[in-house]
Amino acid sequence: MRYIKYLLFICLCSACVIKQKNVLMIPRREEPGVVKLYFDKNGNLYPTDVHVTPYFFYLENIPGRKKRYSDDYATIESALTKYNSISKFYVSQRYHLPVTDSIKLFKRLQALLKSNAVAKMEQSMRDNNQHQLIVLIHGFNDPTPDAYYFALRKSITEYTKTKPTFVEVYWDGLNALGDYTMLPAIWKYSQHNAAKVGLSLRNVLNAIDTNTQLVFITHSLGSSVATNALFNQTKWDKGFNEILKDKYQSEQIKTLPQKAILLGMIAPAISGVETFRDVNNTVPKDQPLKLNRVIIGYNHYDYAVTKGGLFPHWFGSTALGADADKEVGKTITILNNKNPDVKCDAINFSLSKLGLKDIKKNKQYRQTDHSMIAYQNNEHFPDFLEQVFGK
Repeated sequence: MRYIKYLLFICLCSACVIKQKNVLMIPRREEPGVVKLYFDKNGNLYPTDVHVTPYFFYLENIPGRKKRYSDDYATIESALTKYNSISKFYVSQRYHLPVTDSIKLFKRLQALLKSNAVAKMEQSMRDNNQHQLIVLIHGFNDPTPDAYYFALRKSITEYTKTKPTFVEVYWDGLNALGDYTMLPAIWKYSQHNAAKVGLSLRNVLNAIDTNTQLVFITHSLGSSVATNALFNQTKWDKGFNEILKDKYQSEQIKTLPQKAILLGMIAPAISGVETFRDVNNTVPKDQPLKLNRVIIGYNHYDYAVTKGGLFPHWFGSTALGADADKEVGKTITILNNKNPDVKCDAINFSLSKLGLKDIKKNKQYRQTDHSMIAYQNNEHFPDFLEQVFGK
């Protein structure tokens, strides 16, 4: 069976011209009670009111295809410091930053964007008289999650009957441009982007008041962004682990200090075992992660996390969202052993209607759709919200 799967995958790869494109963020309209964070592939924040020229952002001035895999391709840092895709003069004037050299300007800009975002979150929580921050994180190949975020905010607000502050995370999970989304050449880069963005998100949230309750609601590979924001992981190959350590300061960015952290994952496109075995890998080592609750929404028929039912463990495991080989149970066992205080539970989204047990007789209700809106329309979604937020 293993060799049959391998041959099928080789045929799939040979039949496809692999396409992918990094996502140039377009800042959205500001809304009360919502803070929107935009990250490039390296986890750097976008200045939300500065125009980025696509021509130089995508290095169209440089011939050849290898540019797409260069460090300079589709990054805010290179756009500002090398290619003038962002006007240094405008940034200096708009944010009242001195222009000494472009590198220092970029670093000062990132520090200012972080402090501004934190100030917005804190002010919104004061205005709402709530000490709760709900962080929404989309997945891979989802460059415009706006409608999903709006519907998700509406569902959460109606369920909790409160007025929380939402943080919408927009990150470069790549755009497959219509290709099969689990091809290794695409999937590898999106997983690496998720880790880098997760570290940057940790750096931002570190500055939030410690009395705040943090709630992460993730879809698909957004679970990797969230878990990397919570703790360091050793599942990456040695080379990428070194990059995270040396270039992205994974061992310097402290573990989140908030008093209560809840994590709800819908169709998580990660390996549960390889990820949560490191749940106590905090910074510094003796800094406890106050993770109170982990809720896993899985689906045996989701075409993306099952990789068509063939490869959930291959080419970057997505086994947790598919519950492949009882990955959900194994993950909960690891969490219970590592931290008995964490409440763990799972919601089965495999069938879109409640009360159905006979799979063979109810094939029409199998949920194969991976989209966030499909999960929100699934009749098990209120159960997911109940497990995350309580009754």
